[in-house]
Amino acid sequence: MGASHGAHRAGQDDEADRIAERSVDHEVGAALVDTAQTLVCVLDAQGRIVRFNRACERVTGWMSAEVVGRDARETVIPPEDAAAFGEMVEGMVATGLPNPQQGQWVTREGYRRVIAWANRPLRGENGDVRYVVTSGLDITERESAASELWALQAELHDRLEEISRLAAEQAALRRVATLVAREPAPDEVFQLVTEEASRLLGADSGLLLCYSDDHATGTVVGHYSEGPSGHFQIGIVLPVAGDSLTSTVPRTGKAGRLEGYEGVAGEIGRRAREGGYRSVVAAPVVVAGRIWGLLVVASQRDEPLPEGTEQRLESFAELVALAIAGADARNELAASRARLVEAGDAARRRLERDLHDGAQQRLVAVSLQMRLARARVDSAPAEAAAILDEASEQLGQGLEQLRELARGIHPALLTDRGLQPALAALCNRAPFPVGVEAPDERFAQPVEVAVYYLVSEALTNAAKHAEPTAVSVTVRHEGDALVTEVADDGRGGAEVGGGSGLRGLADRVEALGGRVQIDSPAGEGTRIRAQLPL
Repeated sequence: MGASHGAHRAGQDDEADRIAERSVDHEVGAALVDTAQTLVCVLDAQGRIVRFNRACERVTGWMSAEVVGRDARETVIPPEDAAAFGEMVEGMVATGLPNPQQGQWVTREGYRRVIAWANRPLRGENGDVRYVVTSGLDITERESAASELWALQAELHDRLEEISRLAAEQAALRRVATLVAREPAPDEVFQLVTEEASRLLGADSGLLLCYSDDHATGTVVGHYSEGPSGHFQIGIVLPVAGDSLTSTVPRTGKAGRLEGYEGVAGEIGRRAREGGYRSVVAAPVVVAGRIWGLLVVASQRDEPLPEGTEQRLESFAELVALAIAGADARNELAASRARLVEAGDAARRRLERDLHDGAQQRLVAVSLQMRLARARVDSAPAEAAAILDEASEQLGQGLEQLRELARGIHPALLTDRGLQPALAALCNRAPFPVGVEAPDERFAQPVEVAVYYLVSEALTNAAKHAEPTAVSVTVRHEGDALVTEVADDGRGGAEVGGGSGLRGLADRVEALGGRVQIDSPAGEGTRIRAQLPL
């Protein structure tokens, strides 16, 4: 009895010790949980918060008394993560396996914090998972720094790509510009520009089209293709019609884009469909204010050509325009020099003819008469005197003709008194009324001569072709230039290339660094405007 009672008493004491030990462990564990710097949150099998330590309170702003006993999805779990949170808790209760996670918690003010969790199941005395203990670290700042780093790396990558793209573009433009500076044949420039633009812009092919004067057709003068293509070979003449870029770009004067040729009418649309072209960009080539042609790049791939292709293609089109303008200027200079040489030869021939037919004939006649008079001085003095009188008259007429020839070469009045008196005398001899306004001052001799002959030729043309009732001549200063305008109310229709007179005057003015403009609509008169630098 005593032994039995003693054993029972000892068993009670052991149980009491175990209870006391568990109580101490519980208090120690609670103290450790509350004083830990890491986040510690204990959940039951349904996801309700059982314990919420002070670190959790500091991070979220929620107090333990506000969240304990409530489902975590009502407080700290974001709504979009509620389903995943439930699956995580159910999975751990079912399997008893840990499940580390990284997710977000919602603070009391509604902000989001990024938390890295170490989730472990806690089993009860019967071995079932009773609680889920989660301990975590707030890595919001670290994630933010990482995000900023990724963003900086992405921005740096984009900038490096942009710099690389610009470097490649500048290299291509430099190659073309270097070729243009060497003044090669235009065909060589056309081909290089088309190829460089196509390669740089990621296009499968490209072409350069030159318009006819009326823009009714276009001729392919440059072509590039990565593969075999016979749809737009050099030399092909294409009708410009329908809604293709060859029609729309000249109307707008700006680069354009077309994503596919389905439903596009015309020969160009048909060829583009047969060639399988999808994304196409075209830029106008503008020479002397007129659309000369079109630079086109095209792709057969499904994805469109990159954004900004239009602006980048315009840079190549400008180099084409520069090459064409330079070639035109060289051709015009050569033609101008040829015209000046021809005009000089013609002037010499005319002077020889005028001298032969006019003054020279009279001087020959005077010489014969003088000989005849000398032979009859003794035998027939009266007849000799009459012959001398006639010779004197012939000599006077010959001198007058020589003066007229000299006046045609360079008017003495212009040399002696200047532009205003010379123009007044010139206009007074016209067969129709001419109003003159000109400054009464002297200018450089080449400028005065150019203005004088411009007015002279304009009046001559008006008398020959325009049949005007009145003409006005105006000479005035405009900045550092002397501007001359000759306007008539005649029949119009005059062109610089229509005759050698106006073309020769344009050559004279352009040789002095000036330019000539002619506005002569049919039936509305003619206005010739010349601007000469002073």
